Amino acid sequence: MAATAKVEVRKGLSGYFSASQGRVDRWRSVHRLAKALAAGSSASEALRNEALEELNSLAPLEELCAYPGPALMATLKERLQTRDWTAFARLAQRISISLLSNSYRDDPEAWKADEEGEAHTPEVLPPGIARGQARKPYFEVLVVTPGERSTWEATRESLRRLRRDSDSFIYEPVVVGSFEDAALAAIVNYNINAVVIFDGFGYPSQHAVPDLREILAAHVPAAPSTDADLGTTLARVLNAYRPELDLYLATDRDVGALAGSDEAACIRRVFYGVEEMLEIHLSILDGIAERYATPFFDNLKKYAQRPIGTFHALPVARGKSVFKSHWIRDFGYFYGTNIFLAESSATTGGLDSLLEPTGNIKIAQEKAARCFGAQKLFFATNGTSTSNKIAVQAIVRPGDIVLVDRNCHKSHHYGLVLGGGQPLYVEAYPLMQYSMYGGVPLRTIKQTLLDLKAEGKLDRVRMLLLTNCTFDGHIYNVPRFMEEVLAIKPDIVFLWDEAWYAYSRFSPFHRRRSAMGACEALRERYANPAYRAEHAAFKKKYGNLDPKNPKLLDTHLLPDPDAVKLRVYATTSTHKSLSCFRQG
Repeated sequence: MAATAKVEVRKGLSGYFSASQGRVDRWRSVHRLAKALAAGSSASEALRNEALEELNSLAPLEELCAYPGPALMATLKERLQTRDWTAFARLAQRISISLLSNSYRDDPEAWKADEEGEAHTPEVLPPGIARGQARKPYFEVLVVTPGERSTWEATRESLRRLRRDSDSFIYEPVVVGSFEDAALAAIVNYNINAVVIFDGFGYPSQHAVPDLREILAAHVPAAPSTDADLGTTLARVLNAYRPELDLYLATDRDVGALAGSDEAACIRRVFYGVEEMLEIHLSILDGIAERYATPFFDNLKKYAQRPIGTFHALPVARGKSVFKSHWIRDFGYFYGTNIFLAESSATTGGLDSLLEPTGNIKIAQEKAARCFGAQKLFFATNGTSTSNKIAVQAIVRPGDIVLVDRNCHKSHHYGLVLGGGQPLYVEAYPLMQYSMYGGVPLRTIKQTLLDLKAEGKLDRVRMLLLTNCTFDGHIYNVPRFMEEVLAIKPDIVFLWDEAWYAYSRFSPFHRRRSAMGACEALRERYANPAYRAEHAAFKKKYGNLDPKNPKLLDTHLLPDPDAVKLRVYATTSTHKSLSCFRQG
């Protein structure tokens, strides 16, 4: 009997946390429908229409991604139209599995229709077992062009022909023709790592898809009155949403004047409009190589290959005592030689110093500072706890009052004892039904500061110390907290313990509520002339903030832009612990 399949399709992207998640889910739906058609379902016409509807809904998203690309999409639709169910199911399965496993990044067979390539299973083995050493990191390049759609394939092909075997990376181009489509591509396609902008494109998207319009409305400004400067405007929008992108602009404007202007500050390189594509290609690879570089790890690999004789307390001797042993040789075979050759506790030099870095560690810290949006960043190797104690002792002077969450990590208490600070504990709100605590309410912090002001002790307040996110995952509205606290105490120092929140910098959703992201947002806000007018109206109404005025607790307080000092520290945990610092 012919099998029938009931396929539930989640309509729209609003039900997903990310558009890329919704995209993969839709491809899985296409795959399930294709299998039902290939199995000879009695409801084949209804399933065919449903599959066609899914492919049509996917089309706008697929134009913003390199894989599966126009060729495979056209082949898939052709097989659906000709009712070649078996071939349709094979290709739908290949695309769905490749997207789910990310195998298309390494496997050239994933880019072929099944009759062109060999039947295969996507590579899912760990790097040590698979061909991990030979792989080239994959990324995608967004090309924004004013050219007609008919020329886009030629643009893609011209970039592909520039590839060389000696290239350290491999990329696929994604071509769009408008401001809105470029912004959408950067939002929904996490593979994009570089953007090449050719001046002269228009503003509106070519797709009137409600879900995509909703995404645009949340992140993209309204259309400007003129299209003359869309290239630099797009660059600033992309840099604000994804600061890690390498941005390149090709224009026929005055390149010398543009390159030194504030509007082009976020652009890595400006090309004259007729510049060769090879120069653009090489610049893209150079930008990725600069970000891909790992100064300490690269130096460690060189160190491991040096013929160094070590003499110190540890009897490891770069593995000699292990591999020459009659009894524990299997220990060395299990871990491999590199872990012993890279043993770094010897004092033979070559690996720089954490205490006073001058070489690769210094360069690594500078790169990490840019990555996390900090002015200064320091590595620590014995945990965020030590980073907390270092930061507290560096900031707090004996007798200083520090507002601190009573539920903070114990390392902060130790730091205050060592630094001579006086903790003033503020209480987090309880969530009894879940047996956990949330964060400290902003109202509680404001009330505490106003009480100190009424007592004449506000000058002793040095720092506000909070955990973001909390041990149970609660995240503060960091810009709002810092802004209102600065309105009462404009020179206060902020220390945010972000041990569980290192990922925030790499998510546009979370970045705005991280310590470094909020500091940058407030710095730009207070430099804007519009804020001065906003503060003037606030000042006229509330004056110098009478601590006995109960309305202040329910009012959004605004700090004086001339008096405020933004000094923000964060401690976080990655493969190393990090202490970040930024000031406005």
